[in-house]
Amino acid sequence: MASTSAAPHDADAEMDRQSVATGYSQMSITPSVYSFNSSRDGVALLRNIQGRTFNAQNELYFLPADEVEYDRLEKQHLMHLVACGRLYQEAEKVQRLLAPEEGVQKRILDLGTGAGNWAVGMAMEFPHAQVVGVDLAPSTTWPPPDNCRFEFDDFTLGLSHYYGSFDVVHSRSTANGIKDFEWFVNEAARCLKPGGILLMIEGSVEMLNSNKEPQEVAWGDDTPGQSWMARTLFECYNTMKRRGSSIDAAWRLYDLMHKCPLLDEVQTKINLIPVGPWEVGKTPDEDREKRIVGILMRQVFTELVRALQPLFLTEGYDPVLVQKFIDGTDYELNNLVVHMYAKYHFAWATRNDVPIPEDEPEAEGKGAGEGANNDDGSQSGNSSGTRRSRRTTPPPEPDAILEPPPRATRWTPELIGSTTASLRGSMVSSASGWRSGSSMDMSDTRSVRDMDD
Repeated sequence: MASTSAAPHDADAEMDRQSVATGYSQMSITPSVYSFNSSRDGVALLRNIQGRTFNAQNELYFLPADEVEYDRLEKQHLMHLVACGRLYQEAEKVQRLLAPEEGVQKRILDLGTGAGNWAVGMAMEFPHAQVVGVDLAPSTTWPPPDNCRFEFDDFTLGLSHYYGSFDVVHSRSTANGIKDFEWFVNEAARCLKPGGILLMIEGSVEMLNSNKEPQEVAWGDDTPGQSWMARTLFECYNTMKRRGSSIDAAWRLYDLMHKCPLLDEVQTKINLIPVGPWEVGKTPDEDREKRIVGILMRQVFTELVRALQPLFLTEGYDPVLVQKFIDGTDYELNNLVVHMYAKYHFAWATRNDVPIPEDEPEAEGKGAGEGANNDDGSQSGNSSGTRRSRRTTPPPEPDAILEPPPRATRWTPELIGSTTASLRGSMVSSASGWRSGSSMDMSDTRSVRDMDD
């Protein structure tokens, strides 16, 4: 097991020792023995490309890992929260699984936690449960709640240390960093206790027009109705597929869960999200909700094209064309000259009683960086709850576009109003003090006017 010996005056070493104690006594399924310190470990875990910070563990995942990106992920999280009405599908089952039970520790695993919003939200909703968020570079800006921790880890190296440990396993928008998504579904299922639930969300890179048909992409001839945003995602899809990514996993979620021998009761749904506040609701409350998710989706995409800039430039795209992706997207989304939907696929399933096969499949993550390991294969986090970790070890798309099914619980005007206020100043989780300094940009003239109209 790795040691953390250092001179008594070494502040980093003292933090390490405090983290070890915290890890053993409170949080860890595997004990904390190595804490992350940005000044010491940042070089090993992070790298700079084209002026943005990226993870240094996995070459395949090529979106930034900096505060600008975390802000984008927060807006994406809030968009899903408003659109879905809660943090998770299958609410009754999730709540039953996580209900307090004497002598039983409830556990939640968030794979690809990013800015940590979903993990923190679950930790706040279920304060008796232990929540673990795993990411190549999770946000370390704000400490999570006491019952939540984040791990620096490349889960494509395998999760055998977590097999059979969790009541709920969740992943959202992880496909572009995974080579074999079928392997990932099986690996996530192995982390569940029998009867537990697997929740997955992946976005499609194919934009839909206002008629819910494939959006025509822009090729530079200024044809009306074409979209530079759609062109950007078209190029993103092709580039990531060439690099080996499972960027098309959204279309296959249902089939992949059905194929997994450890999962039963597979269900799926599709959410269509307006990009910008152009869609009108049938009631005043629905109209305001659509405006909120539309504004958030617009901001997510205008920031996404900038987040993709280093990928395109690294892959040899003409810088002039890449700048056109950004400028064209800004113009059409800010002025709402093209009305589009983004499409998100949700799938969930229940872990059955089939034993995990003894012949474990080989971890699919190849080419990830090396790191020092503890005797148990882990490297873990700091006193703020962040661990560094590394391990050794429906049917095809229907012709018709599906409308999101009605929810049993919709957001009330009061809840929507409180969310609007939170978007202008802070995260919905600001009551806990977590990431309360987030730079959520709802103060621009366009957004405020759209929100208040």
